Amino acid sequence: MDERLLDPTPEGIATAADCVLDGGVIVAPSDTNLALTLDPWDEAAIERAFRIKNREPTDPLTLFIRDPDDWERWATTDRREAVESLVDAFWPGPLNIILPKTDAVPDRVVASGETVALGCLSNPTWRELSQAVDQPLCMTSANLTGQADDQLVDLDLAVDQVGDRVDYVLPGKAQGTTKSSTIVDLTTPAPTIVRHGDITAADLDDAVDDLTFES
Repeated sequence: MDERLLDPTPEGIATAADCVLDGGVIVAPSDTNLALTLDPWDEAAIERAFRIKNREPTDPLTLFIRDPDDWERWATTDRREAVESLVDAFWPGPLNIILPKTDAVPDRVVASGETVALGCLSNPTWRELSQAVDQPLCMTSANLTGQADDQLVDLDLAVDQVGDRVDYVLPGKAQGTTKSSTIVDLTTPAPTIVRHGDITAADLDDAVDDLTFES
């Protein structure tokens, strides 16, 4: 494993970025879990990530962007003010937002669906990696499916469960979070919290005027 474990130095991040752009799958930090990280436009890498997790390759993945204001390239909405309020309040940070997708989103990322989950992370190592690849990234937690649902995936767990299946591991720590990212869906008639994280329903309601988020 040692030869796959990268230091989060400029050299290590460059190696990780080159690997992703060449179709590899690496482990990299998010604001919550260490996560399998890959090129959204590489369908073979997406299929490999599902195999690494022992997960059926039928689910959509989250698209992570570096600049919060770039969300409009990848999604559209009739709730612009709500989205902008959430982006201003919580991005970069541990909130994923489900919105109608634009044609710029690769079909395989959304499993041929009409919506996309977008995230924007604050983790400094991830942000350096994102800058190095100069494009969005797909991520999914670096654990075997169903084996870490009640905990964050740290370095030990990621290495133990998927370390021998990935090309590199770029370590990093959760950004003071205790749970996986909060996920909200703004494509439903009433805004819905799909997954509860450290950003609470009260936090969301406080950030957005005239909307109440349902569980």
